[in-house]
Amino acid sequence: MAGAAALALSASAASAQEIEELIVTATKQSTKLLETPISIAAYSQESLDQRGARDMRDIVNQTPGLDITRSGVSRVTIRGIDSTAGAATSAIYIDETSVQARNSALNYNGSTVPFIFDVDRVEVLRGPQGTLFGASSQGGAIRFITPAPSLNSRSYYGRASVSSTKDGDMSYEIGAAAGGPIVEDRIGFRLSAYHRNEGGWIDHISWQDPSLNESDSNSVETSVIRAAVSIKLNDSILLTPSIYMQNAKYHDRDRGSMITKCPAVLGSPVPSTLTPCPWGPSDPENGEFNNYASVVQNSSDHFILPSLKATADWGDLTFTSVTSWLDREVSDFNDATYYNDRVSFGSAYLYPVTPGFAQSINWQNPNIRQRSFTQEFRVSGGNPDSRLTWTAGAYYSRASLTSDLPINSPHYDALYLQRYGRTPASVGVTPLVDGIGRYYGQEWTVEKSLAAFANIDFKVMENLTLTLGGRKSVDKLDFDVFERGVSYPASGTQASGSLEETPFIPKIALSWQATPDALVYASFAKGYRTGGVNKALPSTCAAEAAALGISPGVYNSDTTDSYEVGAKGRFFGGRFQYEASAYRIKWNNIQQQLRLNCAFSLVANTASATAEGFDLNLTAEPINDLLLGAAIGYTDATYDETIQIGTAPIVVEGQTLGQTPWTVNLTAEYRFPIMDREAFVRAQYNYKSVNKGLYLYEVPTATTYDPTRTDPAAPSTLDLRAGLDFGEITAIVYVENALNNVDYIANAPYYARAPLWTGSTLRPRTIGLQLIARY
Repeated sequence: MAGAAALALSASAASAQEIEELIVTATKQSTKLLETPISIAAYSQESLDQRGARDMRDIVNQTPGLDITRSGVSRVTIRGIDSTAGAATSAIYIDETSVQARNSALNYNGSTVPFIFDVDRVEVLRGPQGTLFGASSQGGAIRFITPAPSLNSRSYYGRASVSSTKDGDMSYEIGAAAGGPIVEDRIGFRLSAYHRNEGGWIDHISWQDPSLNESDSNSVETSVIRAAVSIKLNDSILLTPSIYMQNAKYHDRDRGSMITKCPAVLGSPVPSTLTPCPWGPSDPENGEFNNYASVVQNSSDHFILPSLKATADWGDLTFTSVTSWLDREVSDFNDATYYNDRVSFGSAYLYPVTPGFAQSINWQNPNIRQRSFTQEFRVSGGNPDSRLTWTAGAYYSRASLTSDLPINSPHYDALYLQRYGRTPASVGVTPLVDGIGRYYGQEWTVEKSLAAFANIDFKVMENLTLTLGGRKSVDKLDFDVFERGVSYPASGTQASGSLEETPFIPKIALSWQATPDALVYASFAKGYRTGGVNKALPSTCAAEAAALGISPGVYNSDTTDSYEVGAKGRFFGGRFQYEASAYRIKWNNIQQQLRLNCAFSLVANTASATAEGFDLNLTAEPINDLLLGAAIGYTDATYDETIQIGTAPIVVEGQTLGQTPWTVNLTAEYRFPIMDREAFVRAQYNYKSVNKGLYLYEVPTATTYDPTRTDPAAPSTLDLRAGLDFGEITAIVYVENALNNVDYIANAPYYARAPLWTGSTLRPRTIGLQLIARY
């Protein structure tokens, strides 16, 4: 399979050997992929299985223009539109429900994404999708679409695998899905269950707790259950209630704590009373992956998503209602030792072993509760042969987010006395919260959105279609943030209020079906995300904020204006298929996080930026049974202007937004018979280039200037798969990251010019056996 085209070789097309095309619902109507004037990467379950894709990271590796944060999958970005502040910039949907979360003042957990098992398809829509999918789709939208229950045919799907990672632990997965009629043509069901245990490969060696010495500690355990029933009330009306549940448990996330450099190795001067790097840094080439966090950093992310979809078909008119409720709980336990003591007592206290203290551990325990109710009504008219097709609807959502963040430092008072020769109380420092907490914050936000939208496709001529879309919404955010701790008054501080905005999000496109197998299009689309609220700055930051002329409070929405041209088509009897698009996105009034010298931060609307690039997907079957593919993408996203606070820049013209510039995915698959069985071999190469900057730390006048930093390695993997079909079961042996590329794909000091560095690598070479059943 090639790139993002998400195409499958038709098993029944023995003579025609034509590349099969998916049907997508990116316009909220069913259309052929090659006849939809949007840049889309779409993957069927069969295609995902061929690629060995099991989670969001696998899709990102193979999709041009799509990125995630290197430390996890909590922040997904498309076409370089990336921000650590404010609402999400890319929408994430399970069926027709958005599940992304706001990067709010105290939400350290980001968004959730579903693991991949028993999906009908995954669609990655590149470019703003605000007309049909609302706010937070500035860069695009990712849609995980589950199989609908069938009323007249039975189907089964199963997947199981076991694998071993070099210098790591074993992994396994097992899942099964079944569906079919309960009452023929009237009631059908779909039920699936999946469990995955991903073995770890990073060893945890605590500098402060000798008993914490665990091999392969960064394991992940995930369970997913989905159930759906379709009930056909009459020839027109179909009801589909469903429920989706996922529970992910991370035993010990590395969270950037894999030490890559330290003073004992670098020879940098260190206070003689401190104990630096007693075991030395990691050495990936020799299989040593060491996490020195002072505590086990476990995490759990659980959500439940019940929904009810109702459709009524009356000829060319279709009515759809979708009601859903998302309830998500996340609990984290993070090591904060490397950061908080240094902020309070100076850089010498970066190191976690402090004289006079058996343990000087800082930890934080962020928890969030995300709950949202959504209701959408829409009506669609026309058919593919009509001159006019359209969709119009209304949408309402209410999303609440409660964040709870304690940061605990039980040794704070004693260390303060040692460092300054006096007690905190003697100089008026607020006592620790509950005797151990240097900080406690609680945030409550409620977002309400009421919107009306419409999308019209009008055939100006037989092969020329004009698309007009628009969405008008009323978005309101109510917020309350309460904080207390050693940097705040004894009574704490509180920021509360509301923010209301009424955006209009337009779209216009012109598409020309030059031939039945060739489409050319051009489009303009606007993207939008809501504003937000800052937490109150503590008194220790008041003088600095006043001198810089900034203040906390609300920050407003930001927008994207996207221009895109593209072409899609196939020729040589369907043996060659292409999809190409080029774009330019202007991002205005960007919500930017400003880090102050007092170690606190706030968000303000600051600079503008421009993202430009292209994506190209090619699929070819030059001879029978040989399928070749290439997916190539390029993104260049930089700030347009320089903005300073005093003499220090917060962004500079030409500074990168941090995106991956080049993405390359090359595939080759060959099928051949072995003793009346079909066998295949497949090779896949994934490459994501390193962004060379300009970064702010390369600017001498910036407070984060650091000439010691170097570029990390480019993430690249070679994956190999070979399989044999035994009727309804396929047995596959595979090797992922066959060349064992474990270079540091992220590597940076804890602060500017610090001697202690942390980083992350790709998962080492993994060899496995997989069984897939489908019938």
